[in-house]
Amino acid sequence: MLDKQKAIEKFREYLISHGYTCEDKELLLENYVAKTDVDDEERTVTAIISTDAIDRDREVILPKGVNLDEYEKNKIVLWSHQYDELPIAKALWVKKGRKGITAKIKFATTAKAEEIYQLFKGKFLKAFSIGFMVNNSHPPTPAEIKKTPEWAEVHRIIDDSELLEFSSVNVGSNRGALAIAVKSLNLSEITQKELGIEDEETDEDTSSNNAEVEVNVKEEKKETVIVIPHRVLKPHRKVRPTRIVIDPKTVNSQVINMLRGRIY
Repeated sequence: MLDKQKAIEKFREYLISHGYTCEDKELLLENYVAKTDVDDEERTVTAIISTDAIDRDREVILPKGVNLDEYEKNKIVLWSHQYDELPIAKALWVKKGRKGITAKIKFATTAKAEEIYQLFKGKFLKAFSIGFMVNNSHPPTPAEIKKTPEWAEVHRIIDDSELLEFSSVNVGSNRGALAIAVKSLNLSEITQKELGIEDEETDEDTSSNNAEVEVNVKEEKKETVIVIPHRVLKPHRKVRPTRIVIDPKTVNSQVINMLRGRIY
């Protein structure tokens, strides 16, 4: 995915090309790692796509203040805000709650959409990013901070905005898990590049993991305690010879010779 500022400019170009008047409007893209519920029979994913949590820019988007009217006109879901590509899914519904916005997403049957769906199904992907327009915001008031103390560090509260699009993204994904997905799901080279994972990297990761296992095994061997009759030995420990008292009346000469020798 592009860096945030470039992605926002692409977002603006996309909106203008579709008739939106947003040259002087503030546009934002915000990412959320979501709790997802997959229904394989319906090929759907139900997920929280936005919350009122404090983001990395120290901003809070109030779900109740997000206007869904514009999005309801064309409820497509994109992959990684790629505006020049076909959508991978559509939202069957989008609902606002007190703490977040939830959507039920039905995936298309194209090759790309199938790959992204399988990544969600396998829990390799679990993040969404919303594209919205800011209409009104304010710094938190003393009363708001008193009610919600963590807002003391917040830069501003976005209390009026418009949802214009949202995308599935690989933000917050585990690179090791994605590397495994390359093998298990036979992802196309294009999708691998977009995820930032190359097929060759999977082999490197596997070798690295094997090397780590070998090291662990060697370390376990070093800690092994060796047990033999009459004595417990540990590595690098010197053992002094033990004086043995022999009763000639109870043992024969062969046993006497063995006991007098070095038996350790």
